[in-house]
Amino acid sequence: MRPEPRTRVDVVALLARGIVVSAQTHRSGGPLDDAATLVRLALAAGDGGASAFRVASAHVVELLRSQTALPIIGITKHDVPGYDVYITPTLADATALIDAGADMVAAQAAPDGRPAETFEEIARACHDRGVPVLADCATADEAFQAVDAGADVVATTMAGYTHGTRHVVPPALDLAARLARELPVPVIVEGGVWDREAVAAAFEAGAHAVVVGSAVTDPERITRRLVEAVPALENTPTHR
Repeated sequence: MRPEPRTRVDVVALLARGIVVSAQTHRSGGPLDDAATLVRLALAAGDGGASAFRVASAHVVELLRSQTALPIIGITKHDVPGYDVYITPTLADATALIDAGADMVAAQAAPDGRPAETFEEIARACHDRGVPVLADCATADEAFQAVDAGADVVATTMAGYTHGTRHVVPPALDLAARLARELPVPVIVEGGVWDREAVAAAFEAGAHAVVVGSAVTDPERITRRLVEAVPALENTPTHR
């Protein structure tokens, strides 16, 4: 279901004040490790009011594109031995996502540890196709560099998940607030958003949009969190 042609500005505007639902495989080989299942999860989230989707792999993008006109942020995820960057790490990945129908490409913005092209080269190629680029960042420095390299939007996706940011507990609201104040492009909060309070806090910090993943599309983690809240037997009152 390809929408009418959209400019880069149009796509970014469609995300404003919205919840972007990330429907991705959370465990390789798990029950949800299936493209059609991930598409159904995304569509169900769309029925609930999601403004856009973030999905991994050109195949999932293509399947989802055939069933929705809502914006799709496409990524790939694969480890390249010897390199740290794993989210849309190459130009070939970005091109495949665009060919499949992605409205926006998200790519890890780290300047080091890249297996192939620079973030700037990926951004330029996407822009040549009329597609905006979301920079997945871990730090303010990465975000500033990504904007200089052509990022249309930046996100706090990697904060708390890289060697240098292990001290950060997602969602990285302090980082988001700083970026919203200092950058000329919109900021998206992603990572660690589990409840309404976190969503509200993200928008209060200046977020353009908020990405929610596991809290919506990972029944395994959702259930585990609830199970862990069950009191231990010895601390549970016995009723006779």
